[in-house]
Amino acid sequence: MNMQTKLDTVDLTFIGSGISSTFTLLYLLEHIEKSSMETPLKICIVNKYAEFFTGIPYGSRSGNSVLLITSLKNFLPEPERSLFIEWLQNNKEWLIDELLDDGGHLSLNWIKKHAKQIENNEWEDLFVPRSFFGRYLTEKIEKLISRLQSANRIDLTFLTEEVLDVEKSKQLFTVFTKNKTLHSKKVVLAVGSLPTKTIYMEQSVYQKNDLLVINDNYTPSLQENLNLIKNFSSNRKKQPNNVLIIGANASALELLYKLNDDVETVVELDHFTFLSTHGILPDAVVDTQKQAQFIPVHLKQLENKDNLTAKEIAAATYKDLDAAGAISLGAASTVGIISSAFGVLLAKLSKEELKIFACKYGNEIGRRQRCAGEHYTQTINKLLEKNRFNHIAGRYHSIEKGAKTNSHYLKYFDTSSGTLKTADIPYHIVINCIGSKTFNDKEIPVLLKNLIDKGLCTPNESHIGLQVNDSLEATENLHIVGPLLAGNIIENKAVWHVEHCGRITWLSSVLATVLFEKFKTEKHLNNVMERS
Repeated sequence: MNMQTKLDTVDLTFIGSGISSTFTLLYLLEHIEKSSMETPLKICIVNKYAEFFTGIPYGSRSGNSVLLITSLKNFLPEPERSLFIEWLQNNKEWLIDELLDDGGHLSLNWIKKHAKQIENNEWEDLFVPRSFFGRYLTEKIEKLISRLQSANRIDLTFLTEEVLDVEKSKQLFTVFTKNKTLHSKKVVLAVGSLPTKTIYMEQSVYQKNDLLVINDNYTPSLQENLNLIKNFSSNRKKQPNNVLIIGANASALELLYKLNDDVETVVELDHFTFLSTHGILPDAVVDTQKQAQFIPVHLKQLENKDNLTAKEIAAATYKDLDAAGAISLGAASTVGIISSAFGVLLAKLSKEELKIFACKYGNEIGRRQRCAGEHYTQTINKLLEKNRFNHIAGRYHSIEKGAKTNSHYLKYFDTSSGTLKTADIPYHIVINCIGSKTFNDKEIPVLLKNLIDKGLCTPNESHIGLQVNDSLEATENLHIVGPLLAGNIIENKAVWHVEHCGRITWLSSVLATVLFEKFKTEKHLNNVMERS
């Protein structure tokens, strides 16, 4: 694929090259390949980083040994799942070698535990390394691009630049980066979620002799930050090294897993703490006996009621989650049951109430339905057995130096009492997995700020998504895909979490079809005009 430095006006520009962008491009190119569209489509993909198609989770910045948070069958829908499994069968030898090179003893344990399933190509129940999927997706789209470029069906350009601004004049967009300017008839904004909130300092990494704070686990990469932790802890000459991980989400779990994957690192670390609002760990074990008996009675009571509100459905959901918790039945056992129960009720909501659910309640419920693989929870259980792990239910306030010591202490708002408390032990390594900013924050990426200030995009009531129409447009010919679609109603479905691969493939397919139909009409009209 050629890298060009001088660009004419293109038909379509993708800003960002994560998997939402990649699936949209993939499905669009599949439409083109099957069509009789004659005029080549000019496409430009602009990405901040030199690695295209994978985004952070499935690319090199996450490494080759971080595992999926869900099993493959719950991660990837059909028909893509079967195609991926076929690819895994044909490529598993070198993939496993990469996993061994990148991972430690936990990665080796995973390979040994699942050796028979891997040999028999039984992948659906496995929590496979995320990089496997990134490799598959990259190979698939590169082959498709190569076929279409060879047939002169597309003209594709790649730019490694950060987009800073977009302007619209009549029917043409001007896209500005630090070093280049390009013109595009249509733009797809696919920049992922808003960035993570920073703590202690604005910088990605802060380090002094007695404190290391990592604000962004994947900048410049997960492995480089793991090496930083390793060097910091080993250089402290047998002083205590307590680790605070703020958050209990997927990033927090994988950080804890990777720190314990490296024997040389973990022996230097004394104690691990999670801080999260609910103080609840993602659940891994399905209790089949209790699951079979569990009925979401509060949601069931609403089935015969008309004129429901989003608030009523959410309240019933919380009550059923509380009831499950009272009998020690976790999310791994109830997520399917409860989600199906409120999913049926969502169909009864008016469009206005469905919008309220998408903006306000969907993510709140999701935070109480987190599941994870046993490889992650077993790491925690082993630390608990050795009294090396605790979980604080609270909201981060600050990290402050003690009055009579150089040690640093966590201050947090206790969830149960709301009071400001200080943790019992000092922390020396603090890792920020606190979650993303919202559009209410003062500091948001300059591109998004500029788009909003110009009126080209408008945040919706979710405060994490941008308002779009049925064609996924924030304004005419400026389309949104990926996590910034949160808080919208698309194809009569409430959208509140677009980091699940099933939702990504669905929404990418919707946008690809919209784009193809537009280009098909436009290219046909152009051809008619040229012939006349």
